[in-house]
Amino acid sequence: MVRILLRFSEKIVEQPITAGVILEHGVPISIVAAHVDSHGGEILAEVPSTHVEKVVDAFREKGVIVTFPKLIEVDSEKCFNCGACVSLCPVSAITFREDFSVVFDEQKCIGSPCGLCVDACPARAIRLVEQHSSGLIQ
Repeated sequence: MVRILLRFSEKIVEQPITAGVILEHGVPISIVAAHVDSHGGEILAEVPSTHVEKVVDAFREKGVIVTFPKLIEVDSEKCFNCGACVSLCPVSAITFREDFSVVFDEQKCIGSPCGLCVDACPARAIRLVEQHSSGLIQ
C-alpha cells in the first residue's frame, strides 16, 4: 500500500470525486485521515501499490492535487525514550511499552501532514523521509 495525500480546492470539494475514482477504476482506497469542509480539504489515503499511477492520474484529471507524504523514520541510536512525542501524536501511533520505551507504529502514522513528533524530539531522533513506490517520489 502506498500513501497519497489528496488536496481538494473549494471549487471541487462538493463533488463525489473519491467515490468516482473508486467506482470508475475498481481500486479499493483506504482513508487514513481526512479533514474536509466547504472550503476544501485533505484526505490521506492508502492505495494498492500496483494501482498507484492509475489512481493518481485519475485524481489529477479531476483537479485534485496529489502528493506523496513523507513518512517518519526513527533513529533508535539517538532516541533515549523521553516520551516528548507520545502525547502529541493525534493518531496514537506513538506509545510506551511496559518498560517505558517508546514504540512507533508506522501503520498508524500519518507522516508529513502532521509531523508534530519531529519538532518535539529533543534528540532529533525522528525525521521525515521520502516514500518510495513505483518510482514515484514527490
